[in-house]
Amino acid sequence: MTLPPAPQGWGQDEVTGFLDSVRGNSFATYEQLRPQFQRPIAIDGAYRTLQKNLFNTREWFAAFFLLRAHSNFLAAVNLASGGQFPESFAVLRSSLESALYGLYLCKNPDSRRTWLERHDSDEHKKRVRDEFKIGTMLGLLQSVDRREGEIAQTLYDRTIDFGAHPNERALMGSLGMNEDPESFHFTVIYAGDEPIQFQHALKTISQVGVCVLGVFKLVYRERYDLIGLSDTLRQLRAGL
Repeated sequence: MTLPPAPQGWGQDEVTGFLDSVRGNSFATYEQLRPQFQRPIAIDGAYRTLQKNLFNTREWFAAFFLLRAHSNFLAAVNLASGGQFPESFAVLRSSLESALYGLYLCKNPDSRRTWLERHDSDEHKKRVRDEFKIGTMLGLLQSVDRREGEIAQTLYDRTIDFGAHPNERALMGSLGMNEDPESFHFTVIYAGDEPIQFQHALKTISQVGVCVLGVFKLVYRERYDLIGLSDTLRQLRAGL
């Protein structure tokens, strides 16, 4: 796809200048970390294969959450490749949560109505808050597949540590400091350029992407087997 020329005035303000900066980071990430970048590309292909083969499924409601999880996955790739590491972990958390919601509503179809009526009243909102707790949904996943549940818990905790909450690792990983004879100067880096951070983010993106696909296999197990996605998933897990 050929990109159109930039519109008049683009890059002449702080916002569009920043967008150009992170886009340049994305180009560099793709070029310099090409092997690491290929895995998210392959995982994206698995998402798209599944989406194209979900016609006539009884679990059509869970597909909404699959699409949301995939969209968050792509957002994480975009943010991380541009150097916005804490932000990428925030949307990875959202991707995991979408998968957990999809599984939960598959196993508890009567709860769809509760979820859909969230904004009908304060009482309905309270019902949703009481029922749809992440701990509850992680517990359900572990009861269905203990290993997948343990992986999801580990990854969920990591997203919290590195950006989904304003925790120490999220801040310190983006903190810069300059010293002169009279003072210290602290900066928070909006778009980082440390190779190890790019590698860490890309690996976590791949791990979350595969974990989410593993959760949805518990929803669409027969479909996975039928279209060969179970074998693909095993291959994608290798080395993660």
